[in-house]
Amino acid sequence: VGVWALGVVSLLGIPGQIVLGHASDRIGREAIWGIACLGFAICFAALIALQSHHSLWLVYLMVFTQGALGYGLTSVMGPIVLEIFQGKHYGAIFGSIMFSALMGGAAGPWLTGLLHDFTGDYNLAFAVCIGVSALSALAIWRASPGKVRAVAGKAHHNASELSGIARSS
Repeated sequence: VGVWALGVVSLLGIPGQIVLGHASDRIGREAIWGIACLGFAICFAALIALQSHHSLWLVYLMVFTQGALGYGLTSVMGPIVLEIFQGKHYGAIFGSIMFSALMGGAAGPWLTGLLHDFTGDYNLAFAVCIGVSALSALAIWRASPGKVRAVAGKAHHNASELSGIARSS
């Protein structure tokens, strides 16, 4: 079941990235980043629950939320950095952010294993991951790439609001 779950997570990531990437042009990058982080948080909560409640439905929940929602985060990673740091140094900034992300991805399993060795289970490690997911969503909302450069769907909506205000004046 574990091997199949891991494969399905990756397969769900493909349509998840397409759908969430498309949606990010309509509702904004911050919302999609938040949805993706929520997907990861639900995934980690399901993994905590799986330790005491052995249910195939929890595996399905974990697989869907990580694959279809969580992996959708990659579709907005480049656009968020571009919208905040556009210009001639974009490549260096994006490279530095991706290097940091990869280092975090490399350190994560090691630290998770260390926490397991100290506590005897993964509950604390997964709880930390839920907290980090929430912190990540908050950080992107605070950075607000949409305030730097509005996406097409939001720009159209904002223009409609402005024209309505102008007509009523």
